[in-house]
Amino acid sequence: MQMEIAARYFDGLRPVAQEVRLRAGAEGIEILLADGQSVRWPFTEARIDTLAPEARLHRVADNIDTGERLVVASEAFNQAFGLVLARFGKGRAGEASGMRIALWCGLAVASLAFLFFVGLPAFARIAAPLVPWSWEASLGRSVEPQVLEFFSKQGSKPISVCGGENSPGKAALGAMVARLSAGAKLPAPVRVDILDTSVTNAFALPGARIFIFRPILEKAATPDEVAGVLAHEIGHVVHRDAMRAVLHDGALSLMVGAVLGDITGGSTIAILTKLMLGSAYSRENESEADRVSVELMRHAGADPRAINEFFRRIAPLGSAPSILDALSSHPVTADRIAEVERLSADAPKTGNPILDAKEWAALKGICAEARKPAAGAS
Repeated sequence: MQMEIAARYFDGLRPVAQEVRLRAGAEGIEILLADGQSVRWPFTEARIDTLAPEARLHRVADNIDTGERLVVASEAFNQAFGLVLARFGKGRAGEASGMRIALWCGLAVASLAFLFFVGLPAFARIAAPLVPWSWEASLGRSVEPQVLEFFSKQGSKPISVCGGENSPGKAALGAMVARLSAGAKLPAPVRVDILDTSVTNAFALPGARIFIFRPILEKAATPDEVAGVLAHEIGHVVHRDAMRAVLHDGALSLMVGAVLGDITGGSTIAILTKLMLGSAYSRENESEADRVSVELMRHAGADPRAINEFFRRIAPLGSAPSILDALSSHPVTADRIAEVERLSADAPKTGNPILDAKEWAALKGICAEARKPAAGAS
């Protein structure tokens, strides 16, 4: 009769040990349960964790730890199984399964990276043109007060929109907008305002809403330099880049919310706010906007290279980033400047300025005219 020894058995399903009897079968450990049933561990699936002070074993089937455990007195275990120990499986718990987990984790990271860098941008590019323009314009109006309130809190005084409704500066700005947007073929008029703030920047919200900050007017030497910046922002409107970014970051925030359990919209709001406050566009977005800028400046009879002169003056390439806040959401690179020069190669070196001297003077002084508080500013 085969030798039987007492042991405690954990079946991997319940945290309670069962009192069982063990014996060495022809092909494995036979576990005799109290109810008369039995469980067999093939020797190749049995792993020994320790032999002293008690013998402790676990089971690995198909490279997966089943959670089953055996605890038995060492002396009794050696007497019953000493002659077959060489037939037991090798390796610690979870070595093979750990490798499998690491592989799946690596694949998961690679999949997320592909989705972030390829899938989401492709989705945003395809989906943005399908969004009705009225929806996009409504989105722009909804975020405008929050964005302006943010910039208002960055200075010592509330932010304001420069120029009265019928002022010379406002008229000059309207003339520039009309001459540039004439070649843009947009479904709705571009709405542009100058913001009285010390930050050097410009940005476009969804729905053709563009803001240019006062320092751009102060640092520009010619009206064409300002027009180049404005034409670039219109380029983002043409390609609906703000809407693309909203779809991209919105989808990303929903993914984050699903993972973290935030399905109430908190993460979405945070990401969209970050976007509207100056997240950088991709290099591809910037190149597309630059190409539109050149086309619109050509159509208006202005010098498309003027934006490069503006960039070179306020942001010398290679200068320390800490001295410049200019166009922080649209980083200027040597490649961008070179591409604008290439696209403008056959344009006349001296075109007609987009504004005459009187209009340019009025635009330069627009923030000295009667000011009104910006919507949402406090």
